[in-house]
Amino acid sequence: MKIYTFPPSDQYGEVFGLVKTNSGTYVCPGWHPVPNGTTRDQIKFHPSAKVVKPKATPIITKTENRSWQVEASKPGKFYTVSEKDSRWDCTCPAKMFHRGDCKHIKSKKNELIPV
Repeated sequence: MKIYTFPPSDQYGEVFGLVKTNSGTYVCPGWHPVPNGTTRDQIKFHPSAKVVKPKATPIITKTENRSWQVEASKPGKFYTVSEKDSRWDCTCPAKMFHRGDCKHIKSKKNELIPV
């Protein structure tokens, strides 16, 4: 039987609970992960115990920044539709004054949908 040792809590001492969630089993307070099926008999506390927290690894997703010149309703006038980091924008007045996508963004999105 494997024993898991944790430092006692500053507030609760050696009082703890085993919490089972969809993502795993934890000893609380502290949210210390333990294998599923761990019992209370396997949990011990000692002041010299150290908890090694894994370093968070950032997930970096690189997106392409794109922009297009789209003709307005009036001939000879153009607006810029752009997509930067998955956010769409347009320089037309409708985009500035209304919520959601303007007709220029909707049109460009429809053009880009693979058939």
